[in-house]
Amino acid sequence: MPKGFGDRVEKMANAIKKISVQRGHDITAYTLCCFGGAGGQHACAIADSLGMPQIFIHPYAGVLSAYGMGLANQSVIREQSVELKLTDQAMPDLEAFLAILVAEGRSELLRQGIAESQIQVLPRAHLRYEGTDSALIVEFGSFDQITTRFEQAHHQRYGFVSPEKSLVVEALSVEVVGATVAVEEPLITTRRTQPLAAIATVQTYIGNRWQATSVFHRDCLLPGDRLTGPAIIIEATGTNVIEPNWQAELTERGHLIVKKERREDGGGRTEEGGGRTEEGGRRRWGEAETRRCGEFPI
Repeated sequence: MPKGFGDRVEKMANAIKKISVQRGHDITAYTLCCFGGAGGQHACAIADSLGMPQIFIHPYAGVLSAYGMGLANQSVIREQSVELKLTDQAMPDLEAFLAILVAEGRSELLRQGIAESQIQVLPRAHLRYEGTDSALIVEFGSFDQITTRFEQAHHQRYGFVSPEKSLVVEALSVEVVGATVAVEEPLITTRRTQPLAAIATVQTYIGNRWQATSVFHRDCLLPGDRLTGPAIIIEATGTNVIEPNWQAELTERGHLIVKKERREDGGGRTEEGGGRTEEGGRRRWGEAETRRCGEFPI
C-alpha cells in the first residue's frame, strides 16, 4: 500500500469525528458501516482510531452507494423562512406554514406515481436562541415538545442550555417521503461440512512487521465461519483486510461482522486488543494471483 496509508486513515477518522464526536455522540457504542471498493482495506484501522469495537460489511459494500440509490425512498423537501419567536400564540401560524409545505411535497410525489398510502411526512423546525446565528433542526410538534427537543439537541451539541432566552423559529421544513418496495435479503441455508481452508497465504506488512496472512474468497464463506486476523477476504467489488486482534464472522444473510477481540490482562480484567499506530498502518502487499475457493492454488 502507499506510504501515506496512515495519513488517509487519520483523515477519514477525523471526518467521522466531525459529524459525530463534535456533535456530542459517543461513537464507541456504535458499529462502523464500511462501504466503497477500498473501504474494507481501511475499516479496521479507522475503527481502531475511533475506538469503535465493531464493523459491518454488507455483501455489496463495494458498490453500496449505487445499491442504496437503487433501493432508496423517493423524497421531496420543502423549506420556508419564518423568523418568528416560538410562542404558544405563534403555533397556529407555524402549523399553517407547514400545511402549505406538506401539500406541495405530497402533490409532487403523487405526480411521480407514489401511492398516497406510501407517503410519510416529516415536519421539522429550525430553531436558535434569540441573538445567536446557529440554528438546530428538531422534529416539529407542540410548543412544549419543540422546546424540549431543542434544549436536548443544544445540550448535546454545546453542553449547556439557556432557558432564559427566547427561541426563534428561523425556518420550517418538511420531508415528504414516498416509500419504495422493501427488498428482503435471502438467507444462506447451506452449512459447512468441511473445514474452511484459505485459497492462498501471502506475506503482508501489517502491525509493524511482515506476517503470513491467509486469503479467503467471500463467496466461499458460510454462516458461522470465523476468521481471525491477520486475514484478507477478497470479493467481486472490494478487498477486506482483517487486522490482528480483529475477528470476522459471516451471518446467515451474508453480512460480515468484524469485532475487536477482547483479552484478559494480568489482573483478570478484559481489554481490547492492541491499538493501531499510524506507522503500523503502512503496508505492502505480497504479490499473488488467486483463484476462488481453493480450486487453483497460487
